[in-house]
Amino acid sequence: MDFTGTWDVVSSPDFDYGYLRKETPPYVTPKGRSRVEARYMIGVRAGHLDGWLHSNFFTFGFEGMDEVHGDGGGTLNRDYLTFELRHFQGDEYIFDCE
Repeated sequence: MDFTGTWDVVSSPDFDYGYLRKETPPYVTPKGRSRVEARYMIGVRAGHLDGWLHSNFFTFGFEGMDEVHGDGGGTLNRDYLTFELRHFQGDEYIFDCE
């Protein structure tokens, strides 16, 4: 499966539409075949993902711009990507992308 490209974050059960688009249209940009790297910008959250592709899902660690870090995962289901950020000793957030 190919995750490569720019995915628009279209919704989240954790944030309303206004927050998601606070700074810029929200996105995540994964690329890679076995190793996955990406940048993301969602609301006022921005950072870098680094992980591994496993069939139709990927796992990663991430670092945000405000000294936040953690891990997460993403699943590709046809033209729909769902990914989760789990902050170290903190909150978990889910994002739906097209």
